[in-house]
Amino acid sequence: MFIRTFVYSSIIILISICSFFGNLPLISNYLHDIENKTYDLFFIARDKLNLNPKPPDNIVIVGIDATSIDKVGIPWPWPRQFHASLVDALVSAGAKLIVFDIIFDTISPLSLQTEDISGKDVIAKTSFDAGKEDDEIFASSLKKAMNLILACEAEPLSKNDYYPVTPIKVFINALNNDISSLGNTSVKYDRDNFVRTAEIVYPEFYKDPAISSSITLRALQKYLNIRAQIQPDNSALLGKKKIPAHFLINYHGPAETITTIPFWKALELIYKGKSSIFKDKIVFIGRTKLKASIDPFSVRSPDSFATPFASITPNFSGVEIQATIFSNLLNSSFIVKMSNQLFLPITLFISLIVILIVWRFRQRLIACFYLCTFFSLIYLFLSFELFIFSRISIPPTYPIYGIILPIFFINFLDQYLFVDRARRRQAKIFRQLVPAQVADEIEGMDFDQLALGGKRREITILFTDIKNFTRLCERCSPEQVVNILNQFFTEMVKVIHKHNGLVDKFIGDAIMAIWGTPKSLEKEFQAELAAKCALAMNDELKKLNQQWNNQGFNERISTRIGINTDEAITGNIGSLERIQYSAIGDAVNIASRLESANKIYGTNILLSENTASLIKNKFQMREIDTVILPGKDKPIKIFELINQEQFISDLVNHYSIGLESYRNRDFEGSIREWQKCLEINPQDEPSNVMLNRTIKFKGLKENTNWSPIWEIENK
Repeated sequence: MFIRTFVYSSIIILISICSFFGNLPLISNYLHDIENKTYDLFFIARDKLNLNPKPPDNIVIVGIDATSIDKVGIPWPWPRQFHASLVDALVSAGAKLIVFDIIFDTISPLSLQTEDISGKDVIAKTSFDAGKEDDEIFASSLKKAMNLILACEAEPLSKNDYYPVTPIKVFINALNNDISSLGNTSVKYDRDNFVRTAEIVYPEFYKDPAISSSITLRALQKYLNIRAQIQPDNSALLGKKKIPAHFLINYHGPAETITTIPFWKALELIYKGKSSIFKDKIVFIGRTKLKASIDPFSVRSPDSFATPFASITPNFSGVEIQATIFSNLLNSSFIVKMSNQLFLPITLFISLIVILIVWRFRQRLIACFYLCTFFSLIYLFLSFELFIFSRISIPPTYPIYGIILPIFFINFLDQYLFVDRARRRQAKIFRQLVPAQVADEIEGMDFDQLALGGKRREITILFTDIKNFTRLCERCSPEQVVNILNQFFTEMVKVIHKHNGLVDKFIGDAIMAIWGTPKSLEKEFQAELAAKCALAMNDELKKLNQQWNNQGFNERISTRIGINTDEAITGNIGSLERIQYSAIGDAVNIASRLESANKIYGTNILLSENTASLIKNKFQMREIDTVILPGKDKPIKIFELINQEQFISDLVNHYSIGLESYRNRDFEGSIREWQKCLEINPQDEPSNVMLNRTIKFKGLKENTNWSPIWEIENK
């Protein structure tokens, strides 16, 4: 069976690994898309659990938003002197570093007649000289600041060609032609256009140094005053800090988690002397929330990006993404994606564990499913824990849907459709021949355990049969008798099973049921279940009698029940050719004799002293007599189990007093008590039987040998 499991599983593993680690058209991309979406859920779960990393307190974003545009009163793009004013103010406020996520690749808007995209509405008319002066104002501010990074990017012209988009020459000159003050603001999109990954260098642009490094890497170099050493694998070294070529962005939370101040508010704070918020801070400047405030036809892009938080928050602005990446670099808090070279052995190890689980439990498919599910949850929890606490990303769900569940289901189908087909057919027949509890135990046994033999256990036995069954057979046709018996047995077996009993055998019109085997139960619980079952059998029989009466069957059927709790031998009994699971021993015989003893006392349910002592505080009963059962030498006390609705406390009290008087040979006293019982209930058969018996003993002489123990002669 292991070979069968291993072969099926190996096929699944091979297909899955080739699909995930290879580059199969559509399939591989689809699998990685699933991982990306699950990765997004990790961010959302982390946010809901309040486990997000603390936002950086040394980074501030100055956002050019709708409110700022409204307050300025001039449409975007603004004259450069506005930016110059902000730079001058931030420098005076003591900002450590200023990073513009705005590309100043054209001359000032004041150098042109500015119109909308359709060329209809003239917004402003200016001269070229005015624009030149505007640019020089901004250039002067850049030159004074120097602790500043400007944005650039590469605009694709074709699949293999691009055009470098950099600040105009006057601004580069102001920065002393230092390309380390320029940084590429390009972002890396996944297939679903989400931004999850950051790149620090762009090897495809190495021939153009100005756009070959990301704006965040250039900003980090400027901030730390360390020149980065680019390694052959495109990673970077800044002193002792090693930065991978690309990594997963560790977002601090939903949009605007990083402190964001509108452009107008930033100037107002500084001019009012409240500039401490910018002191020694890294200030990122860029567009925020402009999509709804600017005519989309007049803006190159909305500068808005979907992130893992897209389902619960607006898109991130480009400047906040850059600020987040910079924070990750500065604090080494980025998330490292585990390499395929390392994850592949982990995948194979997971596969081996699943193969062993499925092989060991493939014949117990429900247990196998739960174990595989539990193992999947463990893996998911570990991947989430690595994500949260170690900032390591491993595929969150691929081993579950790509390895664990497929291995289970392919082996499940094999087991169910092929291996178990004949077994299910045999089991169906087998369960019709033996009790369900026995079938369950036998199916879980090894071959050696099926040998003949038994085990001594304390069990509870219930015997029941139909009163006057012989007379019923004489009055009814054989077909009627069989039909009545089948209905009787069907409903009684249901009641026994409902009370966790085991139907041991049918003996003519009698049923033998046992509790406490094959599944062990506390003896108090056994006795309680058996007593409840006996009362429920009487209730069910009332319904059957009503049903038969409605069908025209006038005979009323009643039963006798005997219950005993004691030690017996239970197990496989019979011959090598025919084995039956059953119980044998004196305890079984006593239960059978108690059932017959109901004939003597006119009772319905009799309990042995053992059983009665176990349930005396939970059920209504009365002590009937002390008897020696047929074939026995030792006397036992017998008790009647009474339905709560039929219990009459006065009658039981008088009966108990009468029984005590009887045992003390006070026949006059016992006769009086039993007569009182019959006054309360003339139909009380035990009182009538004991009264008649006592009247016979009343004439005995004092010296006559007499015992209060009644010996039952016939079974």
